[in-house]
Amino acid sequence: MAVIICNNCNFSMEGTLPADRPLYCIMCGHPLAYTAEPDNKAQPADVPVAPPRIQEIPLVSERHTFSFSGSGGEYFRIWIVNLFLTVITLGIYAAWAKVRNRRYIWANTTLAGHPFTFHGNPAAILRGNLIIAAMFIAYMATEKFEPMLAGIIVFIFTFIFPILVCKSLRFNAHNTSYRNIRFKFLGTLGGSFETYLLFGGIVPFTLFLFFPAWQYYKKRYFLNNLAYGTTGSTFTGRKGPFYKAYFVAFLIGVSCLVVLSVLPGLLTHHISRGPGGTPGKFIFLYYIFFMYVIGAAIWYTLQAYIYTVTMNHCWVETRLGRTGFISTLRAGRLLWIRITNMAAIFFSCGLLIPWAKIRRTKYILENLTVVTDAGLDGFTAADSSEITAVGDAATDFMGIEIGL
Repeated sequence: MAVIICNNCNFSMEGTLPADRPLYCIMCGHPLAYTAEPDNKAQPADVPVAPPRIQEIPLVSERHTFSFSGSGGEYFRIWIVNLFLTVITLGIYAAWAKVRNRRYIWANTTLAGHPFTFHGNPAAILRGNLIIAAMFIAYMATEKFEPMLAGIIVFIFTFIFPILVCKSLRFNAHNTSYRNIRFKFLGTLGGSFETYLLFGGIVPFTLFLFFPAWQYYKKRYFLNNLAYGTTGSTFTGRKGPFYKAYFVAFLIGVSCLVVLSVLPGLLTHHISRGPGGTPGKFIFLYYIFFMYVIGAAIWYTLQAYIYTVTMNHCWVETRLGRTGFISTLRAGRLLWIRITNMAAIFFSCGLLIPWAKIRRTKYILENLTVVTDAGLDGFTAADSSEITAVGDAATDFMGIEIGL
């Protein structure tokens, strides 16, 4: 029997490639091909021939890349109406606005020709919004008149936060479906407390050296507890790529800060030696430019690099039954999208926010590919139940991004 090999990641196994369609490696998605069989005749009869390396991983017969058909013009009409109604209703319409936004994004996201659907109930989200708004108002009033009591409220909220995270992930998964099969989040409250309270609390005591590991544990909590119908996910990622990404970003950031800190001194010395030089005004303008332009560019560069490296690693190490994922994000392209999006939003006084969101979403989704050897028809639906929207409202209200 011939040996099949992936020339990209060196995965190999014995088998036969079909003549009517290509097969792909489930490890990296690269097309598989035959490799030369070992020359057994060249070996002495008494020397055993080592068998080819065989891995218990099925061949991939299908590849499906996500596609996104949303447009900035369509989303702008939804966004501007949502903004207007949210303002005139003093925030009450925000629940319906959230559902409209998510339904549009998911309806325009397709995989193998089938769109996703968001089923969130605006009334449920409104109840969550009202509860969180009441909590926030109580905190603000307490902070004004009883600062010590406000500190106790913050302390209590710290222990409530992991519960809200877990409920938020359950709500979003439960209300998302594909081919009439809903997703589920199976993470426990214990796992949420461990991830967000225990591991998060360790970070300051390690001088933030544990921060990359904490980011890894958050991704693991999400990707290792997701289910599509009755099929659960598995995540085999490692902390190493996270530490590598943050270490490289740290070196880049420190190097930029050193250069930008030395540069004004050199330029000031040059200006002061010239006729009529006024370095004081130059230093003021330089630091304004540094804080709002150069600093933002450095920050977005580091964010784009970390996001690209960690997400590419996370997706390739995630399995949903016999289905794998491949992410091909590039840091340079994502950085360009983010910087030009911010420039467009700034110069349009915020009117191009919808265009920027659609542009970034399109790039991320269209660089995510599903690889499988069993097709997408073998999933079965699981029993569903009503899930509260309080956790989802809390995380949105606090500006916290729970998912990927």
